[in-house]
Amino acid sequence: MGEEKGLVSNSIGLWGVIFYSISVISPAFTFTVGAVASIYYSGSAAPLTYLIAGLATFSAVIAIYVYSRYVNNSGGYFKFIEAATQKAYISKTIGLWYLSSIIGAIIMGGGVVAWFANSALEVLFNLALPIYALIALSLIVPILFFIIGYFRVKSAAKTAITVGLLQIVTFSAISIAFLVRSHYNGDLLVSITKSTNGLHGFFLAMILGAFFSYAGYGSVVSLGEEVKFSKDMMKKAIVYALVIMVAFETFAVYSIVALAGPNISALGSSFSPSLYLGKLYFGTYVSALIFAVGLIGIVFSLVLSGNSGARYAFALARDGVLPSNLAKIHKHYGSPYVAVFWTFIISTVGIVVTEYITILTLGYSSGLFYAWAIWGTVLMFFSLVLSTITNTSLVFFIKRMRSRVKVLSHVIGPSISSMIMILALGYSLFGLMSPMSSVYLIILSIVIIDIAIFFLRRKSVKVDAFTDLISR
Repeated sequence: MGEEKGLVSNSIGLWGVIFYSISVISPAFTFTVGAVASIYYSGSAAPLTYLIAGLATFSAVIAIYVYSRYVNNSGGYFKFIEAATQKAYISKTIGLWYLSSIIGAIIMGGGVVAWFANSALEVLFNLALPIYALIALSLIVPILFFIIGYFRVKSAAKTAITVGLLQIVTFSAISIAFLVRSHYNGDLLVSITKSTNGLHGFFLAMILGAFFSYAGYGSVVSLGEEVKFSKDMMKKAIVYALVIMVAFETFAVYSIVALAGPNISALGSSFSPSLYLGKLYFGTYVSALIFAVGLIGIVFSLVLSGNSGARYAFALARDGVLPSNLAKIHKHYGSPYVAVFWTFIISTVGIVVTEYITILTLGYSSGLFYAWAIWGTVLMFFSLVLSTITNTSLVFFIKRMRSRVKVLSHVIGPSISSMIMILALGYSLFGLMSPMSSVYLIILSIVIIDIAIFFLRRKSVKVDAFTDLISR
């Protein structure tokens, strides 16, 4: 098994990148479980939270849009920061944080798959799976990640298109059916005053529900070296994917709220509003379809996230931050197979350890829930912090390019996004109680470990020259 020198260029086309981003954002997550927080806090105003959060997310895309015109590297975000600062200790530490957060996403994925399957099967068929079956089910995420990540990136792109289309088509059709069946699809999007808990509840719903649902739109930036015509295509693909998802998620949540009508309060206490309504109005077969497609969508969202994470590990190894063995490329498939293998091993151990501890200390059902809720909060923290840093660095990059700084697009737009993210951090992390308070320890541990890795490897670390980064 020989190695090639680099990743295979021109491997993914425009629609492959678009649906890669769509699949990571995951239409299934919002339609099945993700909308609960928005509905709980804002009631019938929930669709509007998705629309406004989506529009706000576009301000976060500005930095990626500008960077991707010049920098296309498997290091993704941390190479953006490196181009802007040319500082190893900043860019490489951020790269390690990105890698840690993606491994955390895979660990979270194992928990959410087991919890969602357990809850849905119990509601739909009164079926309770034994604990060993659920732990085995949770390992589907890292196993599929390893299989897809090991082969050509084209396989991941084809998978993303297939799974993305399956979700969009299925849940759009069911959303239309919800609207046709509803007697209450009137002026639900007219006013924020429809929020159950007022303006505070509306904002909380937007932050904890809608804004979180759009996380993952930038996962494709780590594919920069493998995309056809990447300097033009990457920026277009991210914008197109976000436009599609804002339209879909706003419409999907609207259909759920419209069907519920005055009974919307019941949805806030349901683990899956769409499953609840599907079974209530259309029977077990429709809700079973929602469950099946939802499970597939959630699984592959996390599988594709892991594929991006392996690219971060590869790029960090190539730069000397991680052992050079992780930078090996498969001769036939052109994949960073060693990075894929170790990401698989670490995330698998993380899933087993997390679920063992949470189930042992909290019990069967609660343990499965907190196994993903804890890691989901950790993931949200790093996602928001790292996006804020990327936004802030844009001005430095523009100046290094010796271009004119445009106040509206280079300063005001990213600043709006950063302010929203800082508020999101406050709402998400302030006053967490046990067992969620373990989030603080996990975040602190990751930060310390990643800084220690950089310190220990600092003599072997290299920084790509600015001209080399923008000429690729």
